Amino acid sequence: MRALVTGGTGFLGAALLHRLAAEGARLRVIVRPGSDATILDRIDAAYPQAALQRVACGLDAGADGLDAALDGIDVVFHLASAMSGGTEAVMRGTLATSAALLDALARRPAPPRVVLVGSLAVLDTASLAEGASVDDDTPLEPRPALRDAYTDAKLQQERMFRDRCARHRIPLVVARPGVLYGPGRITPSTRAGFGPLAGWFLLLGGDNPLPLAHVDNCAAALAWIARHADFAGEACNIVDQPQPGCREYLLRYRAGQRPGLRILPVPAPLGRLAARLLPWLHARSRGRVPLLLSPYRWRSSWRPFRYGSTALARLGFVAPVSADAALASALDAPSE
Repeated sequence: MRALVTGGTGFLGAALLHRLAAEGARLRVIVRPGSDATILDRIDAAYPQAALQRVACGLDAGADGLDAALDGIDVVFHLASAMSGGTEAVMRGTLATSAALLDALARRPAPPRVVLVGSLAVLDTASLAEGASVDDDTPLEPRPALRDAYTDAKLQQERMFRDRCARHRIPLVVARPGVLYGPGRITPSTRAGFGPLAGWFLLLGGDNPLPLAHVDNCAAALAWIARHADFAGEACNIVDQPQPGCREYLLRYRAGQRPGLRILPVPAPLGRLAARLLPWLHARSRGRVPLLLSPYRWRSSWRPFRYGSTALARLGFVAPVSADAALASALDAPSE
């Protein structure tokens, strides 16, 4: 398999390149100008058989670089997106790069298979009952602007890929990782709450299941999907099983990484009240009070749901690292 990876120097991209190289794939990576390519040097040294090729171009740098990058490719893993910054930066970094790649794919008479790495955030959890299951076929979020710029951008990205790939007969599968974590990224997700800040963590998620995806398990799942999926537009959630509760994760994080961290649990009724008050305070303060909570965000992110993937199970995927071993490797050892 000859694979092209965008976003290959990022947290998940690096793990994916390691997994693909170990499984015998030949690799090509789009490297944006100014990117730290140290990880690519390591893969070159560890897996010379992968014959890793670097294509120095931005995804919005024009047709020539992208067309050359796609030559001879069997499968494209599209990971490149913006996860932080203002709304404009997140939208541009996610949607402009996706549009440029789709343009190049549409020009090919026989486009390669495409694995779009999306997000669980695009699913409509606000309309679900507490305790409901969130699976691959859960409907998409109808009101992303009420959540955050990242959710809005990832939802528009998935819809863009589905529309363009259907029109141009580009084989597509959408992979939706949960909360990615692993060595180098262990700070509790906002699905648990807010912090650490000045030695405190505001726990909003209580004992709600936390849909974690260890970076090595996610990389293995993506490689498996590329080899076994139908590429008929199906979606595959990627979430470790079983899932720890938010409180459990936070306590393990404190024990292994932040012994002095003070945890302030917020009861659900108080959280719902704060979610109603904050939009009013945000408006009255003309934005000086940050809009961290709203009733819609509360219903979407801080209620108990059960996360799974019947699609990934049907493909026969088994995570290489157990959920408990993954937590131990990331959290129990003191950070350097």
